[in-house]
Amino acid sequence: PHCSLRLHVPSNISTAQRPFPLLAMNRLFGAAKAQPKASGPAPSLMDASGRIDSRVSDLDVKIQKCDADIRRYMTTGSGSQQKQLAMQTMKRKKMYEQQRDQILATQFNIDMLAGAQEQAELTAMTVEAMGAGTKDLRQRFAAMGGAVDIEGMMDDMADLHDEMSEINEALATSYAVPQGFDEGAFEAEFNALEEEMALEKLIGAGPTASAMPDYLAAPPAATAIGATPAAAGPASS
Repeated sequence: PHCSLRLHVPSNISTAQRPFPLLAMNRLFGAAKAQPKASGPAPSLMDASGRIDSRVSDLDVKIQKCDADIRRYMTTGSGSQQKQLAMQTMKRKKMYEQQRDQILATQFNIDMLAGAQEQAELTAMTVEAMGAGTKDLRQRFAAMGGAVDIEGMMDDMADLHDEMSEINEALATSYAVPQGFDEGAFEAEFNALEEEMALEKLIGAGPTASAMPDYLAAPPAATAIGATPAAAGPASS
């Protein structure tokens, strides 16, 4: 039978204070690795681009300050110390310019990646929308039933229209006309009356708008003031 021996070592004991068998086992099998701490969410591309913009702005300010310092050193004197200060400032300016160029190149790559990511999101959204639209269109076509069902519906509508026309004709028929009325006789009489009225109009026998009826008396003739009518009797003396 095998027997195992477990040693309980408190966690507050350092490595140098641990017993030799435990140190040998750690060297042979390796000590347990510490678990990495959980980090926060990764920064987005927009955050990285914003940080780069801020850094580029700071470098531009430093480059402008270097230019001002160089001009100040060159205008204050022509000694070796002024020249040395101007040369050091030029080197610092060159370093800032190189850093700015490197950061701008990095920002260009980040902006390209952000544009590709945005394009991928738009493409995925478009594909999803097209899929939903296609599914809805299929459901609508299935609800309509296809071209055969539409043709049948149109035929039914034509039949209903014909039936409605027949019903309207039946309703328009007059059943209250007395017997002995002939539509053809009325038509002939109407035509004869129309010809008679046209003939009267040609010969002038018909009434005109300016003719005056007989029962209206003619207006009396106007007389001068103080004159006596012709029909009046002799004046009294």
